[in-house]
Amino acid sequence: MNSLKKLLPSLILCLYSSLNYAQPIDLVTAYSLALEHDADIHAAYNQLLAAKEAKPQALADLLPSVNASAITNDVRQESESSFSGGGKSTSQFRDESFSVSLRQPLFNWASFTRYKQANKRVSKAEIEYRFAEQALILRLTERYLNSLQADVNLKLANDDVNAFTRQLEQATVRFDVGLIAITDVHNAQAQYDLSIATQIAAQDELYSAQEALREIIQKDELVLTPLAPSFPLSAPKPNDINTWETSASKNNLALEMARHDVGIAKKEVNIQRSGHYPTVDIIASHQYSETGGGSFGTGFRNESDRLGLELNMPLFSGGKTSSLTRQAAFSHRQSIDALQSLQRTTLRQTRDAFRGVTTNLKRIQALEQAIVSNKSSLDANEVGLEVGTRTIVDVLDAQSNLSRAKLQLIEAKKSYILSILNLKHTTGSLSKADLDIVNQWLQH
Repeated sequence: MNSLKKLLPSLILCLYSSLNYAQPIDLVTAYSLALEHDADIHAAYNQLLAAKEAKPQALADLLPSVNASAITNDVRQESESSFSGGGKSTSQFRDESFSVSLRQPLFNWASFTRYKQANKRVSKAEIEYRFAEQALILRLTERYLNSLQADVNLKLANDDVNAFTRQLEQATVRFDVGLIAITDVHNAQAQYDLSIATQIAAQDELYSAQEALREIIQKDELVLTPLAPSFPLSAPKPNDINTWETSASKNNLALEMARHDVGIAKKEVNIQRSGHYPTVDIIASHQYSETGGGSFGTGFRNESDRLGLELNMPLFSGGKTSSLTRQAAFSHRQSIDALQSLQRTTLRQTRDAFRGVTTNLKRIQALEQAIVSNKSSLDANEVGLEVGTRTIVDVLDAQSNLSRAKLQLIEAKKSYILSILNLKHTTGSLSKADLDIVNQWLQH
């Protein structure tokens, strides 16, 4: 009974800890949090909604406009007339009038072209939002993997500190009994001191990486699901760089936006040139006025309806229209040059991403073998140190080489995953489905 009473607080404490233990966050969960909290994707969505308003605004210039006005005045009038023998008269009355007018554009080349330009602006805005969604996937995945890499780096740094602490203790004991020289103790001390500095830097790197991820998903407790020890590795499908280059040149979202910029700039040239063109509108109006008095006695009422055409022909504006047209033409040429530059950049990025997949695929395979080899080397050097065929320097170097290989492996895995996503991004095909695939590579 007494032993049960002693165990009870421990059991309660374990149960409480398990209930309050933060659940691991995988990549898909982090993406859901990012969609909810990331300020950049929210800004992109509001920018899309704002850009869509350009279309109804441009359409309004092609539709009828109706205006109404009404006036009422209380009038006090004093008059003096020779017909009445020079006498003065005072009268008070009310003037009232209202009018309704309608204007329907028949020919306005600027408004018509601006409407077609607005359609292009809306199409570009929709592509911009898709681009922002893909950018979020890349940004989130990179920061998630950076946090995993920083965590592994810290664990390796801790392992190195523990290993070099043992080596320093052993070296000190061996020196005290005369088995090794003082230089071996100094070497062990130097490696230990360096491992402490590396540990401090690794801890700060982990804090920084987690803060970068927390900035997107807005979650204080960050317990991330790590990468599985192994996951499927494969070359790009199709494994043909020319196919990826062709797809990128056609479907890259940044290129699509740049092509819309060219079209928008071309429309702007036509809009500015239309400043030389006439405009024709249908004008219809109804006017009514009534006054209760006047200089000649009684008041009067007037009512009229009008229907007609109005032609406006610009003749001379000081050269402003011609200057605006030239300015728009230069902007159009600039957009063409920007498109050409982006095409070259996209081609380079596609090739880099393709090579990144294939290169990191080989690196992962080589580093996995290197870890096995370095582990065997470390074991052999530790045995050799015991029997006197290896020095403490050999053991320290073997330990450093093993840690370096492990760190390079996690970095290569991160680069492999990001290269796959970047390759999809350059072709405009990156989606949450790709994120789901990467999420399967985590250690669930």
